[in-house]
Amino acid sequence: MLEHIADFTAWPILTGFLVGYIANRIMSGEGKGCCMNFIIGVVGSYAGSLISHLLNIELFGKGYITNFVFCVAGAVTVLWIWKKIFD
Repeated sequence: MLEHIADFTAWPILTGFLVGYIANRIMSGEGKGCCMNFIIGVVGSYAGSLISHLLNIELFGKGYITNFVFCVAGAVTVLWIWKKIFD
C-alpha cells in the first residue's frame, strides 16, 4: 500500500512545473510563472487522479503517457473552474 502512496505523491511533484505550464498554455496562451505553474500542476495532477477514479480508469501501472494526459486534463479543469469563479 505504501508504494502507491509514494507514486501518488512523487508524480505530481516531479511533473508539476510541466503540467502547469502546458495547462496554462492551453487555457490562456501564456505561462503564469514558475510558482503558479507548479501549484496548478500539482493540484491539477490530483484533480486528474480524481477524474480517472470517477471514470473507473486505474492509473497505476498504465504508463507515464496516460498519467501525464490525466494530469494535464485535471490542471485544465482546475484552471477552467478558477476562471469561472474569479473572472
